[in-house]
Amino acid sequence: MVERPPLHGGDLEAARARWAEPSGGFLDFSANINPLGPPPRAVAAAQGALSGIAHYPEPFARRLRAALAGRHRVQEPMVLVGNGAAEVIYLLLRLARGCRVAVPQPGFAEYERAARAAGARPVPVAHDRTEPPPGVGRGDWWIVCNPHNPTGHLFTPAGLLRMAERTRATLLVDEAFVDLTDAGEAGSVIPWVAERRNLVVVRSLTKFYALPGLRVGYAVAPPWMVAALDAARDPWSVSGPAQAAALEALHDREYAARTRRWVREERAYLAGELASLPGFVVYPPSANFVLVRAPLPAHEIQERLGPLGILIRDCRSFAGLSAFHMRLAVRTRAEHERLVAHLRRVEEEVAGP
Repeated sequence: MVERPPLHGGDLEAARARWAEPSGGFLDFSANINPLGPPPRAVAAAQGALSGIAHYPEPFARRLRAALAGRHRVQEPMVLVGNGAAEVIYLLLRLARGCRVAVPQPGFAEYERAARAAGARPVPVAHDRTEPPPGVGRGDWWIVCNPHNPTGHLFTPAGLLRMAERTRATLLVDEAFVDLTDAGEAGSVIPWVAERRNLVVVRSLTKFYALPGLRVGYAVAPPWMVAALDAARDPWSVSGPAQAAALEALHDREYAARTRRWVREERAYLAGELASLPGFVVYPPSANFVLVRAPLPAHEIQERLGPLGILIRDCRSFAGLSAFHMRLAVRTRAEHERLVAHLRRVEEEVAGP
């Protein structure tokens, strides 16, 4: 039986079922999460919020919504907070029912799943397309991932705004990793959402702040969209501990500065080391992950590294990528050295004497 490739990285339970977990845990390069771990202040806030779990969390995450509005200098009615960026995408695409949704390929699998769940028709388009997709117009949606996962392709804000001007569709820009790029907030198009009726931005708080288990994401969108979705959704989808952790994380500037320094340095180191391996082709990275085309199928590398406690992202589930593509998260220097050493051994074994 052919094994179905995983839809996402970071599936530690599947890894434990397949390989014996090392005493120190798996070294996970398959999920693009900040290896510095969550901000200690955020963890403390989540723990403190546990005393209130006998009560409902604040509806629609009102305080967090206000904090995010202040951070981005937008009106509170423009902010939609959800149980992770994925839930926010599913909510937004409810507005596309009966319409077309241009989804980037390769791309995040949840784009197409969310479109189908909403009763919309997904239309695959190139991930770096800048011209409006044919047949996608008024009432339709066009999803752009910036920076793009998994290739690392990066649009400029000016380029995205030109795309929004040229299309009659709603342009949904997924900026889940934008705060992990060198430009950071300067690379975001959130400041222009209020000016453009067809521009929506989705953001994640789980990648940068290493909070995937708590699930917090949000969108900045026209107020009518947020009001329509709030009127037809669960008001308590974001837990109390998640809201508390996110609020505290947003105020930890030292953690944010340290993260940006680490990403910039370690991304360059990892990409350079991978490019030095014979037969490995490295795509120019822009965030905290690197896409690589290996000289042998990625699932074979996965099977060699898994028993050693190292997990990689096999990219077979990304439409448009081959079995030879793998995505590697940017982690610490010592972890990079360990990964590259094992990849070098794999390459030497394949090349033979």
